[in-house]
Amino acid sequence: MSAEGHDDRAGGTGDAFDDMPDLPGGIAILVTQAFCPAGHDLVYREDVPFSGHKGISLQVSAGDWSDEVVLSPFHGDVRIIGMNESVPKGTKCRLTCPVCGVELPVQAKCGCPSGGDLHSLYLRKDLRESEQIMLCDVYGCQRSQMMDSLQVVSEFADREDDR
Repeated sequence: MSAEGHDDRAGGTGDAFDDMPDLPGGIAILVTQAFCPAGHDLVYREDVPFSGHKGISLQVSAGDWSDEVVLSPFHGDVRIIGMNESVPKGTKCRLTCPVCGVELPVQAKCGCPSGGDLHSLYLRKDLRESEQIMLCDVYGCQRSQMMDSLQVVSEFADREDDR
């Protein structure tokens, strides 16, 4: 979860982010649906658009603070709406579904300096393990991965950027 591009308009204003993000290599991977382990689609907030697209909603808790935040649906885009500014970068957070409260499953260690875990959001309603997004639970960590048929799509996009 990145701290960059922070915006406190958690309630949404209908025009949160109108410009297309500047993504590495100009490759934009748009997430149009993402499901919690109970099958709730977390791409539902029409009041918080990112370049005209709905963001990904998560319930985030850090210490005494807890609220719904909305992440950009563009993989690699660090914009986030609703994160409390009093939460310092490097804080490990609890990530849950804002609909049912189920904790997002841990798939692997992140490898970031803060010792974060990568949590899964599924890209299909049938919750296929082979097609998921993995998000680090450390605020400010920008390491995330997108899996499609067990291939790490985000690493491919990163390699294309290096050419």
